[in-house]
Amino acid sequence: MTDLAARSDNAFLPLIILMFLVVLGGLLAVSTTVRIIRIARGREPRERQLTRLAAQLDGRDRVCIRTVELGLAEAELRWFAHSRGYGLIEHPFSRYYEFVRIPHQVPPGYPGPWQGRP
Repeated sequence: MTDLAARSDNAFLPLIILMFLVVLGGLLAVSTTVRIIRIARGREPRERQLTRLAAQLDGRDRVCIRTVELGLAEAELRWFAHSRGYGLIEHPFSRYYEFVRIPHQVPPGYPGPWQGRP
């Protein structure tokens, strides 16, 4: 009886190792794919990046985007966020930009309800 238990334990260990390697390989493949996609987005033309960013800044209170996904200068991102009524927070340690909606901020060039009327 002890021989049967010893043999079943020995057969179970390779199965556990195989499952661990399959899961680890899958996680590595997904991680690599996501990194490649983010780097490719960061190398897109400027207009396409701004269009994608404008689509994400659609009135949500908070939007987080990895720095690798945007190949734009920080000054340009700040201007773009300000023009849409957002503030930009850079998180250098975590390497992402956070766009926070500022409801009291009026976009530049936007006339108030009293301006621009005869």
